[in-house]
Amino acid sequence: MKTKIILFMLGSFIAILHACNIEDDYKQISHKEYLETHQYNIGQMTLLLNDDKRNRPIKTEIWYPTNDTAKSNPTSEYPFKLPPTSKDAAIVSNKHPLIFLSHGTGGNRISQMWLACELASSGYIVAAVDHFGNTLDNKIAENFVKIWERPLDISFAIDKVVNLPELSSNIDTTKIGMVGFSLGGYTTIALAGGSINYDSLKKFSSTKEGKEEFKVPELGDVSKFITPELIEKGNNAFKHLKDNRISAFVAMAPAVGQGFEQVSQFDNFDKPILIIGAEKDERTPVITNAKHFHNLIKGSAYIELEGKIGHYIFMNEAREGLKRDAPMIFKDDDAVNRKDVHDRVSKIIIDFFEKKLK
Repeated sequence: MKTKIILFMLGSFIAILHACNIEDDYKQISHKEYLETHQYNIGQMTLLLNDDKRNRPIKTEIWYPTNDTAKSNPTSEYPFKLPPTSKDAAIVSNKHPLIFLSHGTGGNRISQMWLACELASSGYIVAAVDHFGNTLDNKIAENFVKIWERPLDISFAIDKVVNLPELSSNIDTTKIGMVGFSLGGYTTIALAGGSINYDSLKKFSSTKEGKEEFKVPELGDVSKFITPELIEKGNNAFKHLKDNRISAFVAMAPAVGQGFEQVSQFDNFDKPILIIGAEKDERTPVITNAKHFHNLIKGSAYIELEGKIGHYIFMNEAREGLKRDAPMIFKDDDAVNRKDVHDRVSKIIIDFFEKKLK
């Protein structure tokens, strides 16, 4: 997909940015300054998980509320405009809701860190996984079409995170939410009970639009991996991926709407879902994705970001060096302020979870 083409390049841009030590005039605020507008500071930890049954590493990043700011700050080295975090800090002792994040194709676990930080500073624990074989630094052709692996990654991560000695006593397991972007939006919908039809996805890949979307640099046309065997496995063994532990869902600019054609594919939906689209989304157009899902899912809520707002608005806000090197992802129309959009969207999502995670 075109999305994949651009995001694959992002890993190289980040590496170049660090190697060349490109600076700009961005100055990260302090922990103290952050508390002037937020309830908590943010702790951050990294887990190296592995699903032995699927022989699949599931690297997971976790953010959470903290008052401990004496530890090192990982985000000072990121090429993004993000608040400071405190590595492996002590969590605020309380029961907190747990939210999982799923990145888009070719992204990674920190791609939506802007949202993770807002959630954590509002009292949520947030966990985001790397979907193995479909990330910036790990590309496996078949994993671009074996999309059932993504919901399974999240379910596995839930098993592990709720039992972490460092966090388990502070997690309210009755309040688990899910947010996904692009193909992560599909991941969210699958976990809520949506059942994709791989025959429909294969049919789409044969269209002019589909052929363009399934072209991936370094890998070629990945639609050839949607084989009869894969279709049979996807439509049968991995047809139902719902996780009943999750109580509320948010899909941002969801992808692969072409794999959903019938209202009956959402018969297992029984939890609230909010779908957020972008009016000028050039990668997953709302008419065939966000709006399409909303029309098929009874009771779904839908918000469309109006104006010249495109697909990549849901990615982190970049510092100048990365914005210059990857403008298609990180440079928005002059009429759009990414930070303002992030502030608005994060408020919408937090309000949604405050109302629905009860």
